[in-house]
Amino acid sequence: MNSRLDKTTPSYVPWAFFALAACLLAFNSWSGSVIPGDDAIYAQIADEALRDGRLFHPTWQGALIFEKGPLVIWTLTISQWLFGQTMFAVRLPGVLAGLALLLAVHQVGRKVGLSKAAALISVGALLATAVFYFNARRPMMDVPGTALGMWAFVCLLTPSKGTWRSAIIGGVLLGLAALTKFVAPIPFVIALIMLQFFPQFRRVKPLLAALVVALLVAAPWHIAMLAIHGRPFFDAYFVYNLFNRMSDAVVGQGAGFTYANWIFSREWALIIPWLAGAVVSVFGAVKRRDDGLVAVALVIGGVLPLTVSATGISHYLVPVAPGFALMVGILARSLGQRVVVEVVAAVVLAGAFIVANGKDLLRPDYSSGTQAICEGLNQAGLQTAGTWNLHDPAVTWYCNDFKGYLYADNPGVLGATKDIPMLKDWVIEVDDASLLDLASKRSIVITSQEPIADLLAKAIQLGLKPEVVGNSNTRAAVLLK
Repeated sequence: MNSRLDKTTPSYVPWAFFALAACLLAFNSWSGSVIPGDDAIYAQIADEALRDGRLFHPTWQGALIFEKGPLVIWTLTISQWLFGQTMFAVRLPGVLAGLALLLAVHQVGRKVGLSKAAALISVGALLATAVFYFNARRPMMDVPGTALGMWAFVCLLTPSKGTWRSAIIGGVLLGLAALTKFVAPIPFVIALIMLQFFPQFRRVKPLLAALVVALLVAAPWHIAMLAIHGRPFFDAYFVYNLFNRMSDAVVGQGAGFTYANWIFSREWALIIPWLAGAVVSVFGAVKRRDDGLVAVALVIGGVLPLTVSATGISHYLVPVAPGFALMVGILARSLGQRVVVEVVAAVVLAGAFIVANGKDLLRPDYSSGTQAICEGLNQAGLQTAGTWNLHDPAVTWYCNDFKGYLYADNPGVLGATKDIPMLKDWVIEVDDASLLDLASKRSIVITSQEPIADLLAKAIQLGLKPEVVGNSNTRAAVLLK
């Protein structure tokens, strides 16, 4: 049942709130620099797709890449076609997906009986989380996949009319989510299956129909890629990205440590509202309240896939965030329909947003050193042969016509990159002969401040005359001669 405050909450308030959310998501999205990781790789893949016209055969540094589904790459390609090779173009798809996810959370809140104010508090709780805001401003798959999955959940959650039409739309959205990231629909399918045990949410036939539609939407691209590329696609897309990540921590320090470190370092301001909301929601679920059942189902649906994966990366938490955001709205509802509750919630969430996201809002600059080094080399008309003991894909984004490699003799760098399919053609283990060969071609390599002393000493020991031709706060360019 919606609150009596619905009658006193002006109709423009939700519109104003979402306008503010859009401004916060978009603010400074045109400035700064790309994160030197998958972000730079996906941006570069889109750039190569646009340049070479290979939408169905994505490449990075000219080599075919099969890491993820095509949908985000396609949207990044369109964005760069419209706005050029800019940070705004790189971040725009994620910003739009983030806004869509906020709208979906609001819609779910209203569907399960939250007042306008409580539903907006849920949206504010999601906006305030770093795992949402930070990842919504990245060219990554998690927020778009979660947004599509959440809207599918909206369509399949007790549709008031047009049940079969909603099932078809929901199925299409689930299929598109799978084309964004293969596992993206799973949390929402789990949540919907759990809700089938409660009469008010039981829609078994429409759910089955939606799953069939989702398969019909997602299957053709996967079948085509298997038919065209065969084993390389299967090994990278399924074996590495699914089975290997489930069985081993292919990146990072293990799932539990990674998630705990993120929550306590970035989300600490929201821990108490989350926990209090979880208690109220679980109690409501026991009482079979609609809002409690849905929030708990969404959290369980988001958490369960994480428990079967040995690999943990902070952005894997994105699908968990909507459920906890709804729990905060449920907490506000349970405290009574009073203006003071809404004011306190607004203050707490605004403070949490500033604490968690203030730096990313004001200065989304993550590879300024690489950008500065590459711009200097570009202006001088110099090209780099690659990086030295440095995994920094931002080099491929900022250095003009980069066709280099990651040269490494450091066991840590080699160990961290050797099993990643997209890097196998890029990483080269070097010895003295390799270093002499680079020097014979007067090659320039980019490195970080830590290994530069070792590189200079090794080069001098081999009788070379290395020269630092570029230096920034975090990166240096070394001419080997």
